[in-house]
Amino acid sequence: MLASPAHALLQGYPSQSLRLIVPAAEGSAFDALARALATQLQQQVGREVGVEDRPTANGMAAGEAVARAPSDGHTLLLQQTTFVAQPALEPASYDPLRDFQPVAMVATLPLFLAVDARLPMHSITELLARARGESVTVNCGSDIVGTWSHLVAEQFVRDYAFHAPHVAVRGEAGLVQQVLAGRMAACFACYPSVAAAVTNGQLRLLGVTGGARSRFAPAVPTLREGGLAGFDRSAWIGTFMPARTPRPLSMRAAAELRRAVTSSDVQATLRAGGFEPEWDAPDTFAQAVRRDATHWQAVIRQADLRLDSGE
Repeated sequence: MLASPAHALLQGYPSQSLRLIVPAAEGSAFDALARALATQLQQQVGREVGVEDRPTANGMAAGEAVARAPSDGHTLLLQQTTFVAQPALEPASYDPLRDFQPVAMVATLPLFLAVDARLPMHSITELLARARGESVTVNCGSDIVGTWSHLVAEQFVRDYAFHAPHVAVRGEAGLVQQVLAGRMAACFACYPSVAAAVTNGQLRLLGVTGGARSRFAPAVPTLREGGLAGFDRSAWIGTFMPARTPRPLSMRAAAELRRAVTSSDVQATLRAGGFEPEWDAPDTFAQAVRRDATHWQAVIRQADLRLDSGE
C-alpha cells in the first residue's frame, strides 16, 4: 500500500537540526522560555534545536530571518502579540499575517495594574475617579513605544477618557521604580516585575488582564471583574513558521510543542517569567492572531503612535 502524501512528508522529519529564532536579548525571560522549549524539544525529536536571539531592529530581524527561511519545517519563530501590531508602527519587509503560518500558542503574559500603595486607591473605580479628577500620572508605556505594557496602558487611558502621558522609562523595572518613587501613580507590568514590591506593601494590585484570574495572585480580580470592558485578553506567546510550510509539518511541530509545554522544566520557566501556560492549536491560534492584529493596529492608529513618539 502506498503511503499518503502527508505520511511520506512526515517520514524522517525533522531531518536536520531545528532553529528557534527569538526577537529578544540573551538572558531575558523570553529568551529563557525559548531555551527551555528548545531543550525539551531536542529531547523529544532527537535533533539539535538551536536558539538564535535577534533583538535588533525592534525584533524585526527575527521575523525577517524566518520569513526568508526555507519552508521545510526546520525554522520556527517565537513571538508575542506585539508582532502583529508592529506594522502599524513602522514598515517591515514582511507581513506577519501573509508571510507566516501560526503553529501553536504556548503561553500568555498577563499584566497587572499596580498602584502606589501610599495612595488611597483600592479599586479600579477609585483609580479612575482620582485620575479624572486630579493630576495623577498613570504610565503609558516604557522605553519602547509599542511594547505590550504600552499598548495596554494606551487602550486603558483612551477607553476611560483621562489624560495619562506616555512616560519614557527603561523597561518594567524602571516603571515600577517610578511608581515607588512617587513620580507615577500606577503602571501595567508582569508579575515578576511587581512581586517584591507587592510583598513589601509598596504596591497594590487592582486588576489583571485576561479572561481569568492569574495563578500568581488569585485574589486580584480581572480588569473585567473590576468593571473594565475590553481587557479580557493577555499577550499570547506563540510559534510561527514560514507561510508555505506544508501543513503536516507545522501540525507535527505543534504536537511536539504541546508535549514540551507540559514538561516540568518548561512549566518552571513559565512561572519564573510571569507567563501563564495556555495551549492553542494552529487553527484556534490563527484566529487569535488575526483578531489581535486588527484590534491592536487600530489602537495604534487611533492613538497616532510612532516609534519615535513620546505619546
